[in-house]
Amino acid sequence: MVAPFALWALHFVTLYSLQGLACAQQLWRSRVGGLELMTWVLWALSAAILAAIAWEAWRVWQIRRALLERDDCGRAHHARRYFMVMVCLLGAAISALGVVFTMTPLAFLPTCA
Repeated sequence: MVAPFALWALHFVTLYSLQGLACAQQLWRSRVGGLELMTWVLWALSAAILAAIAWEAWRVWQIRRALLERDDCGRAHHARRYFMVMVCLLGAAISALGVVFTMTPLAFLPTCA
């Protein structure tokens, strides 16, 4: 349940730490394919984090499908488990949205703007 939020936090800290290093120490400022190497690294990091969040959401979705197929426990217990699955899915969606908002400046601004 906490994994998507932890990935979002890891992305946020790593993104802005590497961005700061790129500006302060001129780290990976050479151009490759029209963009700075640091921009490519940050895009790759963002894509990997989004893939990890999507994998976690997919795993939770599989749990949801398994819960819908069988109901071997009481109604209250089933409702509680279903609620937790839905909270995890919404947490993954919010975390993915947070990662997208965090990486939006990468698309529109140069590295040290």
